[in-house]
Amino acid sequence: MMKKHAHPQRETDSSSNDLLALLVEILNVLQKKESDHFPYYDSADVKRLMNISDSTLHRIRKSQKIPHVKIGNKIFYPKSFFTKAFKP
Repeated sequence: MMKKHAHPQRETDSSSNDLLALLVEILNVLQKKESDHFPYYDSADVKRLMNISDSTLHRIRKSQKIPHVKIGNKIFYPKSFFTKAFKP
């Protein structure tokens, strides 16, 4: 006589959760790689890089001392500008 699993649904759920967790981890790694190759910083990156506030970044941007592009509602800054600006 064959033994039936008491909780086959739990085994399936556990396998599905493991697979989902693995896929999420892979997606996070791929997104990180893509962001490394994206030639722009977003505002949060620039504030962290320069250790400045929102209002300071806004003033610098409005004075046109820093190049930027607006895509939708988000502002991006070319990484090349910072590479050149912070070169010794």
